[in-house]
Amino acid sequence: MAFTELTAVLVWWLSLFLLGMLTYPITKKVLRNFGNLSYLFSKIFALLLLTYLTWILSHLFSYSSATIVLALAIMLFCSILAFLNAESRQTFSKFKWSVVEGELIFVSIFAFFLLIRAFRPEIGGLDIGMVGEKWMDLAFLNAVGRSDWFPPIDPWFSSRVIDCYYYFSYLVTSIMIKITSIRASIAYNLAVATYAALLGSAVFGIAANLCRKKTGGLIAVIFVLFIGNLGVLAPLWMETSRGVSIFHALTTPNVSYFWLPSRVVPNGITEFPFFTFILGDLHPHLVAMPFQMLVLALLLEMYTEKNFIENKLMLVFLPLSLGFLIPLNSWDYIIYAMLMLGIILIAFRREIGIRKSLIYSCTLILSSLVLYLPFFMAFHPAALEGGGIELVTGGRTPIYSLVAMFGFFFFLLFSWLLFSIKNSGKDFFKPLSGLAEPWSHAPHKERVFFVHLLIFFALVAILIPELVYFNTGFCTASDRGNMVFKFYLQAWLLLGVASAFVFCLLNERIEKTNWRVIFFALVTVLLIISALYSVLAVKSWTGSSISASAVPTLDGLSYMNEREDYKGEYQAIEWLNANVRDAVILEAVGDNVNVAWRADYSRPGRISASTGLQTVIGWWFSHESIMRPEEQKEIERRVNDVQLIYTTENVSLAGALLNKYDVEYVYVGWLERELYDWNGLAKFESSCFEDVFSTAEIRIYRVKTC
Repeated sequence: MAFTELTAVLVWWLSLFLLGMLTYPITKKVLRNFGNLSYLFSKIFALLLLTYLTWILSHLFSYSSATIVLALAIMLFCSILAFLNAESRQTFSKFKWSVVEGELIFVSIFAFFLLIRAFRPEIGGLDIGMVGEKWMDLAFLNAVGRSDWFPPIDPWFSSRVIDCYYYFSYLVTSIMIKITSIRASIAYNLAVATYAALLGSAVFGIAANLCRKKTGGLIAVIFVLFIGNLGVLAPLWMETSRGVSIFHALTTPNVSYFWLPSRVVPNGITEFPFFTFILGDLHPHLVAMPFQMLVLALLLEMYTEKNFIENKLMLVFLPLSLGFLIPLNSWDYIIYAMLMLGIILIAFRREIGIRKSLIYSCTLILSSLVLYLPFFMAFHPAALEGGGIELVTGGRTPIYSLVAMFGFFFFLLFSWLLFSIKNSGKDFFKPLSGLAEPWSHAPHKERVFFVHLLIFFALVAILIPELVYFNTGFCTASDRGNMVFKFYLQAWLLLGVASAFVFCLLNERIEKTNWRVIFFALVTVLLIISALYSVLAVKSWTGSSISASAVPTLDGLSYMNEREDYKGEYQAIEWLNANVRDAVILEAVGDNVNVAWRADYSRPGRISASTGLQTVIGWWFSHESIMRPEEQKEIERRVNDVQLIYTTENVSLAGALLNKYDVEYVYVGWLERELYDWNGLAKFESSCFEDVFSTAEIRIYRVKTC
């Protein structure tokens, strides 16, 4: 990596560290029962508070660096108030080693995933061997950065805003970019590693609190973040069935080792954290994972707090954090809202009564919605514009797919169930013991019941896609597959934390007999298979990078300088970023032909994505048609108009269409020359256009009045 990139890493980490320190007094006061483990959540808390305050203030002022500074000032004021508390001052003198331990956990995970990003940093599409939607993520990230108001501008549908998709995940990262002044193509990869480290830190804190030991936290981090599913056996079996030796199969990079375990459900997506962070699509579901764990930590705090109903901070920060999931990744809200209701209505009803439980539940739910009312007022998701919720009538998940996805966790939970039945006479394993005394200080009692709830709602998350799906009107199989994707990832997080607790508990309770040997032998085998995925995935994914032989870098667009078919585009993008503030640009649209470089998920839309400038239409078939199903005719009209502008030799016709969409700049690069005839492109050399940027391969024309 270049020195400037190493400097960017240091600036990025230092900014996160200072943000965490800024909000630690608040975090400590909210998560009182976590002790100094609360430091592990301070960075997540900081990003949540900073994002929310910036977003709210941007409705009064505008989204700018000044607004972020104002939000930071409010956070500083609140932290000072929290710090002035006598109890907080006493605690602060003892937390030095907690900071060291917390940063060691964060930096270790951050460095691990950052190193992987450095060997596979490309933000691109199918034409460079990439899968995923990195162009879309970069487009939305840059568009948010260019927006003055919210909802932010839609980079791939000029004159419109992102009102059909949740955008907070891009806002969180955009704020970090404004704070650090790091270019988006580098910040993109820094952000992926950051959210992995934040997730690991939060999981460690929750599990260490549940298990009452830090080894429990470490085990949970491994279970949640660093292993894969059992689906890795499928591509290995496919290789060996072709006569390939197992040694050769294990030592030869094969992208199917990385990819196939994420598709173990027919027509479904079965991502899990390690896959998600290695793939590196900066999607909402990736960003949301650490914020899910923050909500889980708050729920654990509420559960273990004896006087929780008198905790005024919980009335503020729990709905704030829970509601944050809606504009972040709306699917996550459902399960965590249900989990919160389960804790209040089941665990606490005997302590405070059903009436108070209902009032408290309704207050928290209503508050979580009201706090984000401006988002709801402008939100029009495709799921609501389509056919709504429908019942699943076929194509449900096979049992073998569930085993492939969650087999390791299921084995631990089933072992716990058998052990519980065998020891049913022991009080702390009685199923309703936690119901009767949720605050009991008997060993494990309160924590066992909390884990019961985690397991139950994880199973609910797995069950939901088997019963219903959101019909967007695009494709039934795709809609259900998306439900599987969203809910299985939540289930993985909950089961991972619960399984770590179960493992620690069984390790303490199973006596030294043959059953203990058998249990740990099976756990070891399953864990090795799950960890095998991680080794093979990293080797296969980084080994297939187009710049694998080059010096590692964090700049996701650096490959443009190395490829002939991208020659000059990096400089053109830099020129646009430096010289154009708010404008609509024209670039080629994909034609949905099955050719890597000309279809969606590939080169079309790359300039608007790399700059955040709006283009007339981008990724129309795979993106805008799904997000805007009610505007199919307008989408088709824009696609046809863009093609006509590039191909017509009639300057007046082209000018009229350009004015129709308020286009100020026309981009002509390698893709445009490949897709459109030179006779049509030649008109841009007329007096109606000004050549403002040119290389041997690239032209950018400013539209003049003819």
